[in-house]
Amino acid sequence: MAINKWKSIADFLPALGFFGTFFLFERDLILATGGLLIGLLLQFAIYKIRGIPIQRWMWFILGIGLLFGALTLIFQNPTFIKIRPSILGTIFGLGIVGSVLLNKNVFEMLLNKAIPYPTRTWNIIAILWSIPLLLNAFLNLIIANQIPWWNLGFSDDAWMTYRVVGGFVVVGISLALVVGYLVLTKQKPEFERLEEHNPRVDGDSAKTKGKLDS
Repeated sequence: MAINKWKSIADFLPALGFFGTFFLFERDLILATGGLLIGLLLQFAIYKIRGIPIQRWMWFILGIGLLFGALTLIFQNPTFIKIRPSILGTIFGLGIVGSVLLNKNVFEMLLNKAIPYPTRTWNIIAILWSIPLLLNAFLNLIIANQIPWWNLGFSDDAWMTYRVVGGFVVVGISLALVVGYLVLTKQKPEFERLEEHNPRVDGDSAKTKGKLDS
């Protein structure tokens, strides 16, 4: 319970540093980037101190954050921090698609033991989850005014507001697509497959049945 508490606090720090600094101090993206870097470093410091496991993808996010944050501060140019979400979203989105093409679906590998769907179902779930990620990456470039031929003149306030709600919207749309697909196609987990591959369960069931018969 204590570890979960510290993890929740640590995970909140980068967003607090970035958005809190921006909205409370002069709407300055350069200053907010400094807050983001401090938040990221504090987050990982808490993870290390409290012995919270750090996944490889978290190290990747930290590296991208530090790299583009440092470039923003060195060149005093917020373009770097503005394109960071698009780079992360594109990498994760294409990574999910790539895992499907390589027959190493990350969703199936992580969740199939708990929810045993057929491989084809997991592949469709993965693709549906990747679509909002890739669309969000593209939309971020538009709102950040980073597409030269499509500059709509959005303000930094508008971009930051979008960043606050964008993540929740992406998750919501992804869940809606996946749940909608599962409901409309009447997909059901194949729990019998788990039993077929778990002889211990079958053995325990046989023993129980034998005791009842005796």
